[in-house]
Formats: sequence, C-alpha cells, structure tokens
Amino acid sequence: MKDIAIKSLFLLSVFVMVDYLIMIIVGCVSHYMGCSLNYFECAFCTIGKSVFGCSFLLLGITMIKDIKSLRFRSKSK
Repeated sequence: MKDIAIKSLFLLSVFVMVDYLIMIIVGCVSHYMGCSLNYFECAFCTIGKSVFGCSFLLLGITMIKDIKSLRFRSKSK
C-alpha cells in the first residue's frame, strides 16, 4: 500500500507541473496573438478546467488500476 501512496504523490506532482506548463504556454501564445480580455475570462478558464480534469481523470484511472492489482496480489497469496 505504501508504494501506491508514493506513486500517487509522484504522479500528482508531475501532472500538476505539466498542467501549469501547458497553461503557461497557452497563455503566452494567446497574449502574443493579441487575444482580448474576454478570452482570458472565458475560454482560457475552460481550457484550464479541461486540462486539469483530464489530468485528474488519468490519475484516478492509474490509482484504480494499482488498487485492483494490489487486491489481485493479496487474493492470490
């Protein structure tokens, strides 16, 4: 069980770092392309929500697979 907790902490930090880098790149490109303030109030937030949502979905899927494999290993012993 300890390996699952360590893996989840590592993956969570990696996902958050990658998400922030994606949002920084999207924000910089949008600014240089001359997007209005309305873009940063509406579309940028939607992009951010979907990026973070996909990351948490991937983290959840990974954790569910690890928990299922842990249960399978404990039943086979």
